[in-house]
Order: sequence, then structure tokens, then C-alpha cells
Amino acid sequence: MINTAFMSPKEQNYSMPAEWEKHECCWMQWPHDNQDFDGYGSVPTWSHFDIEKGRIAWANVASKISEFEKVKMIVHPNNIVNASKLLNEKVEILNFKNDDAWARDSGAIFLLNKEKKLGGVDWEFNGWGKFSPYDSDNKIAKFMIENANATYFKNDMILEGGSIHTDGDGTLLTTEQCLLNKNRNPEFSQEQIEGNLKDYLGVNKIIWLKNGTDEGTDGHIDNMACFVAPGKILALSCSDKQDTFYDKINENLEILKTSVDNKGRVLEIIELEMSYKRLIPNEDEPSSYINFYIANKGIVMPSFDDEKADNNAQKIIQETFPDRKVIAINGIDISMGGGNVHCITQQQPLSV
Repeated sequence: MINTAFMSPKEQNYSMPAEWEKHECCWMQWPHDNQDFDGYGSVPTWSHFDIEKGRIAWANVASKISEFEKVKMIVHPNNIVNASKLLNEKVEILNFKNDDAWARDSGAIFLLNKEKKLGGVDWEFNGWGKFSPYDSDNKIAKFMIENANATYFKNDMILEGGSIHTDGDGTLLTTEQCLLNKNRNPEFSQEQIEGNLKDYLGVNKIIWLKNGTDEGTDGHIDNMACFVAPGKILALSCSDKQDTFYDKINENLEILKTSVDNKGRVLEIIELEMSYKRLIPNEDEPSSYINFYIANKGIVMPSFDDEKADNNAQKIIQETFPDRKVIAINGIDISMGGGNVHCITQQQPLSV
């Protein structure tokens, strides 16, 4: 359904729900062996990505999420056969061209209004400002919105879903490194970017962290911190003063500890220690447990063959979500592509 009223989502009482609200389904994109895509070869941290191992990992994530909610997998026409072999029968395969496999970033961001009717925002996507082609991925959000029969909103600002987190109560988290990067929206001021976020996601307060931990996405927030309840944030921490990310991570923690949300609440910060194990040869990029997906009655989180850190992370996440089943999957093969569980998923909230 195309929005013809020329009113912003906020003016029509739409907003982005928190991820822990009930879902209709989870959207994903199948890794496509596009010979013209130069992203993995041109980025050292991504050049170790093995697409066959990646597909097995994507299928594993889809399988685990399908225990809790429906999964819709966008698959390039050339990959229908191999996807059908690896995906279980609960996963719905949707035939549509894609360039890459990161549904969080190229997919739609779904909204609900006061009557729980579904809307979706189609932001511009430009391959994180550095990789091409991305023209097929830039059409995926509209496809998702049409498939969901949601009210369609278009915004010409470049925005990836992994660069934001919301609490569903008027507050949004993001990073300066990503949203103010000149490879995204050089013509927009910070004030203009904030205006777009407020008008199209229905938020009133934006908390800006400084830097993230990955260069591929220019510091997406979903590796750094996420809301787990109104007024409560799970945030990546680093206690090793010798680690190269110690200063950046602790600078962000200080910002969070001195911030208030849209309702004026001082934020409760739950710290989640990073894994100090570096997975990618000759690269200094930490592994983040923050990059998990909140499903209906479940959590799917990454682990990194780092037993002590993995167990600690799963314990903290389970304590944070006592009413959900926490499932840890090996996230190494996803990490090789530049992200993890949260990056390859996008929730569609339950609507009427």
C-alpha cells in the first residue's frame, strides 16, 4: 500500500517497535555468489569469507529462529536450488534478486501505528558507502513492504538497519562514525539526520555514541549496544587496557552511563565483556556478543569458540531475558563476512 498522504510516519502515529515486541516473521537474505560484487575481495577483513560455509551458517541461523517464528528468506533466482537443499521446510523461500546477504542493512525497517497497522520505511542503500553493485539490494526494502502488505514510506536518506537501535519508547541509539560519515549522507547535517530519524521512526531522543568496532560498516551500533527493555541497555565492554579498542569502548560506556532516555530515565547499563579472540587472520577486529537476534520467546546469539567468554556472554544474556530460550550458534563463518546474527536478520512486527 503506497502512502499518498505526503505525511511522515510520525505524523500518522507510526513508530518503530522495540525488537522484543512480538514478531510476525523474520526476514533474511541468502548469500549470493555474485561474480560482479567486489565487497569481499576489496575489504581485508571480509576477504576470508567462504560462501559455502556462510550458507551453512545462514541456514543454521534460519533454522534456530524458525523454532520461534516464521522465517522468510530472499533468494536470488540463481541460488534457489542450493538454498532449497540447505534450508528447512519451515523457511519460506522468496525469489528475488539480491547482491549481498545482510537483511538488517538493505531490508525495510518496519513500523506500527497506534492501531497496530503495519508500515515500512524504504531508505536508500549504497553498499555501506564503499561496495558495489548494490542496485538489487536497494530494491529489497520495497519488495519486503509490498510482500507484507504494509503502508509504504520512502525516505531518500541512506540508512542501514544495523546503524540504529530503538527502545520502542521514543529513544534511539546510533554512532557518529556511521551516520555522520561522509560516505553516507554528505549533504545532510547532523540536525537533518536527526529530523529524518525522528519523523520516520517515531522517536524523540537520539543518543549518539562515538565509534564502533568494525570498519566494513563504519561502526554499526549493533556491535556496540542495544536496548533490552525501556531504560535498560546491554553494552559491549572491554577491561583489558592493552586492547586496541579499550578507549573507544569505554568512551561509549561513559556516554551511556551519563545519558537519559526519552522519558528522562537514567539508563541501566549491563556490561557484556567482548571476546578478545581475533578471528580474522592479521586483522584487529573484536568479536561482539551484542550482535544477537531477539525472536518470539527466544534469543539467537553468536559464539566464537572462546569457551570462557562464550559461556559468560550466554549467561548474561539469559539473565537479561529470563523468559526466553537463549540459543548460541557458532558465529565465526558469519563474522568472516563482516557481521553476525543481528546483521543477517530483520524483524517484522506482529500487526493487525
